[in-house]
Amino acid sequence: MDPRRIEEACLKCKDSCCSRCFEVGEESIFNCLTDEELELLVKEKRHVHFNAGETILKQNTSASHVVCIKNGLAKIIAEGDGDKKLILRLVVTHSILTGGGIFVDEIRHFTVQAVTEVNCCFIDTEKIYELVSKNSQFAFELLKLNNRQNIQMLNNLVGITQKYMPGRVADLLLYLKNEIFLCNPFDTRLSRKELSDMCGMTMESFIRILKEFKSSDIISVDGTTIHVVDEEALLLISKKG
Repeated sequence: MDPRRIEEACLKCKDSCCSRCFEVGEESIFNCLTDEELELLVKEKRHVHFNAGETILKQNTSASHVVCIKNGLAKIIAEGDGDKKLILRLVVTHSILTGGGIFVDEIRHFTVQAVTEVNCCFIDTEKIYELVSKNSQFAFELLKLNNRQNIQMLNNLVGITQKYMPGRVADLLLYLKNEIFLCNPFDTRLSRKELSDMCGMTMESFIRILKEFKSSDIISVDGTTIHVVDEEALLLISKKG
């Protein structure tokens, strides 16, 4: 991106991103900052554009920056040995990512990869440390944000390890409809392989259960677009596990 465009984008962020775009969302941790603190936050901040498939954060690298997703869809991936990967959750517009180890070992504990085109801001971690030390309300909001994200990923892992495959797929569909896309039908923009990774199962098993849900008139499927026809049935399957 042209450096002048980056500079212009970051100047606009002071009013349009950092102070306002988090007001209506859950991630409103910047609202408690003073004008002086906000000025510190946006100073030397960098706006970066990623194409679909590009890596935004890489597991096991230094947690040198906090990333704010301005718009787009990305996935958080836990990378294991070899080619083993588990998609822990998705992140959408106005999400804030610390990498998991910002206050512990300063190492990123997961990979973040763009699913669609993503625009985001990289904020120097040192700025966050300074704000945390000066503003207790900001520190509290950041702690709550990290706790919510950790609880969500823990619940996903519990579902994957303790539920049968139909329950996992039901959980995924409910999660996509009610927490990520907030509409019905919704375009997942994800491949069957990516969806099966989110359920911790093989792609063949995922496709088989998806077909079973379709034949039972619980959902309809058209490519990457899914329509939840009978949400009560999905809730029951999720509950039974």
